[in-house]
Amino acid sequence: MTPDELRSGPAEQLAVINASPDLSRSASVRERVVGLATLAVLYVGLVTAMECDLPRVAGLGVYLAALVLLLAWNGHHDDAARRRPHARLEKAARFGGVALLSIPGINLIFGQGPDTFVGHLVTAAIPTVCAAAYLVLRWKR
Repeated sequence: MTPDELRSGPAEQLAVINASPDLSRSASVRERVVGLATLAVLYVGLVTAMECDLPRVAGLGVYLAALVLLLAWNGHHDDAARRRPHARLEKAARFGGVALLSIPGINLIFGQGPDTFVGHLVTAAIPTVCAAAYLVLRWKR
Protein backbone atom coordinates (compact mmCIF):
# COMPACT_ATOMS: atom_id res chain seq x y z
CA MET A 1 0.00 0.00 0.00
CA THR A 2 1.20 3.44 -0.81
CA PRO A 3 0.77 6.39 1.55
CA ASP A 4 -1.84 7.84 -0.80
CA GLU A 5 -3.99 4.73 -0.40
CA LEU A 6 -3.93 5.04 3.41
CA ARG A 7 -5.36 8.55 3.33
CA SER A 8 -9.10 8.79 3.50
CA GLY A 9 -11.18 11.06 1.36
CA PRO A 10 -12.84 14.31 2.47
CA ALA A 11 -16.19 12.60 3.01
CA GLU A 12 -14.64 10.03 5.33
CA GLN A 13 -12.78 12.74 7.23
CA LEU A 14 -16.01 14.72 7.71
CA ALA A 15 -17.75 11.58 8.96
CA VAL A 16 -15.02 11.09 11.57
CA ILE A 17 -15.31 14.74 12.65
CA ASN A 18 -19.11 14.51 12.94
CA ALA A 19 -18.83 11.34 15.02
CA SER A 20 -16.41 12.90 17.49
CA PRO A 21 -17.77 14.14 20.82
CA ASP A 22 -19.10 17.68 20.97
CA LEU A 23 -18.39 18.59 24.56
CA SER A 24 -20.19 21.90 24.32
CA ARG A 25 -23.54 20.42 23.24
CA SER A 26 -26.28 21.97 25.32
CA ALA A 27 -29.21 20.15 26.82
CA SER A 28 -32.26 19.70 24.65
CA VAL A 29 -35.54 21.43 25.37
CA ARG A 30 -37.04 18.04 26.21
CA GLU A 31 -34.34 17.37 28.79
CA ARG A 32 -34.90 20.76 30.38
CA VAL A 33 -38.68 20.29 30.56
CA VAL A 34 -38.30 16.82 32.06
CA GLY A 35 -35.77 18.20 34.55
CA LEU A 36 -38.12 20.96 35.68
CA ALA A 37 -40.96 18.46 35.97
CA THR A 38 -38.69 16.22 38.05
CA LEU A 39 -37.89 19.07 40.42
CA ALA A 40 -41.59 19.91 40.78
CA VAL A 41 -42.49 16.27 41.48
CA LEU A 42 -39.66 15.98 43.98
CA TYR A 43 -40.65 19.11 45.89
CA VAL A 44 -44.41 18.58 45.85
CA GLY A 45 -44.03 14.89 46.63
CA LEU A 46 -41.82 15.50 49.64
CA VAL A 47 -44.04 18.26 51.04
CA THR A 48 -47.21 16.23 50.50
CA ALA A 49 -45.73 13.12 52.07
CA MET A 50 -44.56 15.03 55.13
CA GLU A 51 -47.93 16.75 55.48
CA CYS A 52 -49.83 13.45 55.28
CA ASP A 53 -47.88 12.00 58.20
CA LEU A 54 -47.39 8.66 56.49
CA PRO A 55 -46.56 5.42 58.29
CA ARG A 56 -42.88 4.51 58.46
CA VAL A 57 -42.97 2.04 55.54
CA ALA A 58 -44.73 4.49 53.24
CA GLY A 59 -42.33 7.27 54.29
CA LEU A 60 -39.42 4.99 53.46
CA GLY A 61 -41.00 4.33 50.06
CA VAL A 62 -41.32 8.06 49.34
CA TYR A 63 -37.73 8.62 50.45
CA LEU A 64 -36.45 5.82 48.21
CA ALA A 65 -38.51 7.10 45.27
CA ALA A 66 -37.01 10.58 45.71
CA LEU A 67 -33.54 9.05 45.95
CA VAL A 68 -34.08 7.05 42.77
CA LEU A 69 -35.29 10.21 41.04
CA LEU A 70 -32.09 12.08 41.90
CA LEU A 71 -29.83 9.13 41.12
CA ALA A 72 -31.54 8.67 37.75
CA TRP A 73 -30.45 12.16 36.74
CA ASN A 74 -26.95 11.46 37.98
CA GLY A 75 -26.86 8.27 35.93
CA HIS A 76 -28.27 10.03 32.90
CA HIS A 77 -25.53 12.63 32.94
CA ASP A 78 -22.84 10.05 33.61
CA ASP A 79 -23.96 7.85 30.72
CA ALA A 80 -24.95 10.58 28.26
CA ALA A 81 -22.82 10.36 25.17
CA ARG A 82 -21.00 13.38 23.83
CA ARG A 83 -21.16 15.39 27.05
CA ARG A 84 -18.43 17.18 28.91
CA PRO A 85 -17.14 15.76 32.20
CA HIS A 86 -18.53 17.03 35.50
CA ALA A 87 -16.94 20.12 37.02
CA ARG A 88 -16.15 20.27 40.74
CA LEU A 89 -19.14 22.48 41.51
CA GLU A 90 -21.44 20.12 39.62
CA LYS A 91 -20.08 17.16 41.57
CA ALA A 92 -20.65 19.03 44.83
CA ALA A 93 -24.23 19.95 43.90
CA ARG A 94 -24.92 16.39 42.78
CA PHE A 95 -23.60 14.97 46.05
CA GLY A 96 -25.38 17.67 48.07
CA GLY A 97 -28.76 16.91 46.56
CA VAL A 98 -28.51 13.23 47.39
CA ALA A 99 -26.96 13.75 50.83
CA LEU A 100 -29.33 16.54 51.88
CA LEU A 101 -32.30 14.39 50.94
CA SER A 102 -31.75 12.85 54.37
CA ILE A 103 -33.17 16.01 55.99
CA PRO A 104 -36.74 15.37 54.80
CA GLY A 105 -35.96 11.63 54.97
CA ILE A 106 -35.66 11.82 58.76
CA ASN A 107 -39.11 13.36 58.91
CA LEU A 108 -40.56 10.83 56.47
CA ILE A 109 -39.09 7.72 58.03
CA PHE A 110 -38.84 8.53 61.73
CA GLY A 111 -41.41 11.30 62.07
CA GLN A 112 -38.86 13.61 63.66
CA GLY A 113 -38.48 17.15 62.43
CA PRO A 114 -40.68 20.14 61.92
CA ASP A 115 -44.40 19.57 62.19
CA THR A 116 -45.52 22.83 60.59
CA PHE A 117 -46.38 23.39 56.95
CA VAL A 118 -43.69 26.06 56.62
CA GLY A 119 -41.16 23.68 58.15
CA HIS A 120 -42.09 21.04 55.61
CA LEU A 121 -41.76 23.55 52.77
CA VAL A 122 -38.28 24.54 53.90
CA THR A 123 -37.20 20.97 54.61
CA ALA A 124 -38.25 19.79 51.15
CA ALA A 125 -36.69 22.84 49.49
CA ILE A 126 -33.16 22.04 50.67
CA PRO A 127 -32.50 18.94 48.51
CA THR A 128 -34.66 20.33 45.71
CA VAL A 129 -32.53 23.49 45.47
CA CYS A 130 -29.36 21.37 45.36
CA ALA A 131 -30.85 19.22 42.61
CA ALA A 132 -31.92 22.34 40.71
CA ALA A 133 -28.43 23.79 41.01
CA TYR A 134 -26.97 20.56 39.69
CA LEU A 135 -29.31 20.48 36.69
CA VAL A 136 -28.79 24.15 35.84
CA LEU A 137 -25.02 23.75 36.08
CA ARG A 138 -25.17 20.74 33.75
CA TRP A 139 -27.37 22.62 31.30
CA LYS A 140 -25.21 25.71 31.05
CA ARG A 141 -22.63 25.61 28.34
